[in-house]
Amino acid sequence: MLSKSILSYQGPLTFSTIDWLLSEFKMVAHDHDISFKTYKKMISVLIETLENISKYSVHVHCNGEPSTGFCPSLRISRSESEIEMETRNPVKKGDEQNIRSRIDKINQQDSEELKVLYKTTMTDGLFSSSGGAGLGFIEIAKTTGSKLEYNFKNLSKEYSIYTFRVSMNI
Repeated sequence: MLSKSILSYQGPLTFSTIDWLLSEFKMVAHDHDISFKTYKKMISVLIETLENISKYSVHVHCNGEPSTGFCPSLRISRSESEIEMETRNPVKKGDEQNIRSRIDKINQQDSEELKVLYKTTMTDGLFSSSGGAGLGFIEIAKTTGSKLEYNFKNLSKEYSIYTFRVSMNI
């Protein structure tokens, strides 16, 4: 079934932009008859994903200045039976394998194994050099009940475009 884009954005991503996007989603969720339960889940996924981009993405100058050639983007689409979120942002090629292995590990888990992985990750107390414990992808998978989709597309010698996609039934 064809899906309809209900919210899209491309440009610099700051905490004030995230706030604005969350407000925009609240309005479009109402306009597109998205249930409160689905809205709450999607807000959780949006916050986690957009904050990850803000914290971990390669920061480029998006307003016509020389850059790696790409600004972060977000698209939310809806069909009769599901809602999908897709984000794109530049990442260093050296970070690709870490992202792949984390998502692949999560995608191999069923819902009970995800709960155990979440608890284990919480109690390990291991944090990355950027301060994250690695709970975000786990939380998104638990919230949506779906596999996490991703790919990388070559952008330059040093950078790739990372596309992240997740959907859930509505």
